[in-house]
Amino acid sequence: MKENKFSFWNYLFPSFILLSLLTLYFFPVLFEGKTFFFRDIRHFAYPMKFYIAQTWAQGEWPFWYPNLFQGLPLMPLMHPGVFYPPTLFFLIKDFFFAFHAYFLFHHIVLMGSVFALCRFWGKSIGASLCASVTSLLGGYFLSLASVYNQFQTAVWFPLILMMWQKYLLKGQLKYFCGAGIFLALVVLGGGPENAIFSVLLIYAFSLCLAREWGFIQKSLAVFGLVGMALALSAVQWIPTYFFLQEGPRSGGLDFATSTQWSMTPGTLVDLVLPENLNRFMEADGGRMQYFIHSFYMGIVSVFILFSSLLYWKENKEIRFWLLVFLSGVFFALGKYNPLYSFFHEWVPIFDLFRFPEKFFFLCAFSMVFLLGLSLDRMIDGIQNNNPEIKKIALSLFITAGVLSAIYGSNFSREGWVSLMILLLLALSMVTLYLKKISRGKFIYFLLLLIAMDLMGKNSMVAPMIDREFYSEPPTLAKRLGGTADSFRVYSGALTEAKTPENITEQKESNRISSKHPKEFFNILVFHLLARDKLLPNVGTLYDMAYVNGKATLPIKSTYNWKKIFLSSDSQKKKMILKRSNVKYWVTEGFEQKPSEKNLEGKRKVEVFEDALPRAFLVGESITMPEDQQMEFYFDEKFDPLQQVLLTEPVAIKKTENFLGNVVDIQYPRNKVILKTRQNGEGFLVLMDNFFPGWEVRVDGVQQNIYQANSFYRAVKLGPGNHNVEFSYFPVGLKMGIYISVIAFLFTLFLFFKPTRASL
Repeated sequence: MKENKFSFWNYLFPSFILLSLLTLYFFPVLFEGKTFFFRDIRHFAYPMKFYIAQTWAQGEWPFWYPNLFQGLPLMPLMHPGVFYPPTLFFLIKDFFFAFHAYFLFHHIVLMGSVFALCRFWGKSIGASLCASVTSLLGGYFLSLASVYNQFQTAVWFPLILMMWQKYLLKGQLKYFCGAGIFLALVVLGGGPENAIFSVLLIYAFSLCLAREWGFIQKSLAVFGLVGMALALSAVQWIPTYFFLQEGPRSGGLDFATSTQWSMTPGTLVDLVLPENLNRFMEADGGRMQYFIHSFYMGIVSVFILFSSLLYWKENKEIRFWLLVFLSGVFFALGKYNPLYSFFHEWVPIFDLFRFPEKFFFLCAFSMVFLLGLSLDRMIDGIQNNNPEIKKIALSLFITAGVLSAIYGSNFSREGWVSLMILLLLALSMVTLYLKKISRGKFIYFLLLLIAMDLMGKNSMVAPMIDREFYSEPPTLAKRLGGTADSFRVYSGALTEAKTPENITEQKESNRISSKHPKEFFNILVFHLLARDKLLPNVGTLYDMAYVNGKATLPIKSTYNWKKIFLSSDSQKKKMILKRSNVKYWVTEGFEQKPSEKNLEGKRKVEVFEDALPRAFLVGESITMPEDQQMEFYFDEKFDPLQQVLLTEPVAIKKTENFLGNVVDIQYPRNKVILKTRQNGEGFLVLMDNFFPGWEVRVDGVQQNIYQANSFYRAVKLGPGNHNVEFSYFPVGLKMGIYISVIAFLFTLFLFFKPTRASL
């Protein structure tokens, strides 16, 4: 009987509370036919996971993504998470079920691992629940969920830390292996920054708090952990490494690009009292000028933070997490921190990563852990009338004072709700001090306050929409869908020459709104317009291919294409589109404006009948250095249907009145299969990106692929009929597979080895 009671209160009851709150917050997704669609989910997560699911359903691996950027490697991009184990959810036939299960699984991992870590630290069930609920409903984590690869890799940190601490305490290799496996999941999930944060944190934790080991032992252990994680995830990062060599980021990012979306000093106010976000997507003039939408982790966690500052000298663990919190703020400020440029210039690989707001990872976990670590101590102080009770009362007074000052200058924010929560917290503390309520009742009342506060303030931080947003094709998709294997699409305005190298989503949304003065612009309108206009990447769901798109890691050819496109006038842009296999230009105008009967209206689509076909044959070539080809190719005097530009000389017998045509073209996964016929020697030109990893066989015999017309592929063919098959396999993947398989077998051996670790 006692065992059942123990099991209920230690496992079943906390699980019931956490799953109930999860169900309450995500009730629309679970029971009302809603789905996730905000930010990166719309143009990254949903289309790419859908493509992965389709590819697996055909028994293939999703290595190449043909419908973006004139062809783009998918698996080496990292953030699609092709080899990330939870992606196996997408083997489920019901894609919506798999999609929702995939996202909710990571929320469960986060809240469950925080609870388990706090219990491992010896904290009470109530304190562990408070920390877990703060992680589940905290604004940072809910915001990060819309930047899905960052969220799915951040959630593993508590498990990494717990496994690592167990290893330091017990010396058992199974815990070392556990930490290595979870760290490898961070890499496989596409979060290299979060992997670095995790390693730095556990190393700092080891140096500051692990007494049993010496400096050299700790350093060697962390080095070994990193080696294990890298070996286990080699199947992902080795192809990504080779991929980066073909991209513009291989040499690092400049300071301005790297520090875009730095946390402004004023954002620290949001930690105490956030803006009213309940209807932020529908607010007139709303824009996305942030990476993290909400930093709010709850007024109770702020109170605990102030409390920790008052007695930080008395507890090493609290002192450590306070320093981690301050470090996170220091780096998250980015360009607003005068010392950040030093790290950007001198610290290795620092210049490869963007968006300093990502450093709030350190702050968010610090606030969660400080709550779990401090709560029991605070309650003990109140119950036993320890000297600390004065510090607790002072920190509550400071929190209320700061909150009142912020609310006094920002009446649009719901400060009165937070003040009421602090008042209720103060009253409950008094009743606990007077022994009018028990410790358990106090802590569960506090848990209720935390849930009410975070649920109210962050109820819309993870927006949801009817699943028809994806499943019901917009009007344009019904007209243009199914053309991916033949012609490409461009959606947007052909404005005059632009000088910036990057156009942010904010600029694009401003452009959309300016063309529709009758529609007040907000974030929701932008997402709906992006879908209705078939802006990349959502149109790939309906079997459309784009000349451009959105990807976190562009390749040089697409970068160069975008650069010349933006720097051209509108007339030349049309020429560039036509010579990039774009037949359909979705303009900013309407053939039929929106009305009550047709809310979408009918978008105007200009058809370029003289657009180059996806593949064609020519009888002559011109040899020219790569850096000169791009301008020459887009010159009106050059006829790409007669000649092809190559970077190396290729001997060919010229045929008078050369004739050749592509009889058939098909795009199975990771391949392109063509049938051709011609009356003499010539070149097959395929308007897909030239990229390492592609091979070609002509009538079963392997041939050379030549870089053609700056961006594309060409193959030399003799007279007659031919079967041409291009196939793609990522460079470095075989090496990565071998290393990961060996590492996995070695990890299994260590995991089940009964001896203690020794260094």
